[in-house]
Amino acid sequence: MHFSQIIQFTLVLAGLACAAPQSNPLLETVMLSNGETTVAVQVEAMSPASTGPHIGGEILARGQLVSRQDSINCKGSSLCSNRQGFKDSCTTAKNKIEDTTYASGGTKSGTCSGNCGIFVQGKDCIATGAVMRSAYNAIRNNGCQACGSAHWNNGCYITINYITGC
Repeated sequence: MHFSQIIQFTLVLAGLACAAPQSNPLLETVMLSNGETTVAVQVEAMSPASTGPHIGGEILARGQLVSRQDSINCKGSSLCSNRQGFKDSCTTAKNKIEDTTYASGGTKSGTCSGNCGIFVQGKDCIATGAVMRSAYNAIRNNGCQACGSAHWNNGCYITINYITGC
């Protein structure tokens, strides 16, 4: 094999490797209830960086959320929209929050409707339905009209974000 053939062969292999289907590292799968069943939805992965005003907080135990958050931000997917249809979907998702326990990475991390999901994120985090509703209201009352997150100092957060697959 000549040097030029080796280069051509290497370029072909490199092209095939790039063309192969790959998982998108920018997407995260979250299990949400749509009111009828639990579905696997896709959401843009976000950094849980805490930004926004400090509003106090209390942690009972690692991963356990209580009704007061440490900070709130209005960050979310690049697809978050201030359109009324998206906001209505978020309101519907909030109304689907049950009086149960939601867990990050679990079979039920939150709820969804249309393209809006409300869910628990962070390592080993849990929240009751009451805490989920309280966080949703705090995010909205902080001026976030579309997407946003309520953060706790223990690395847990509840997020309203654009999702696909609900």
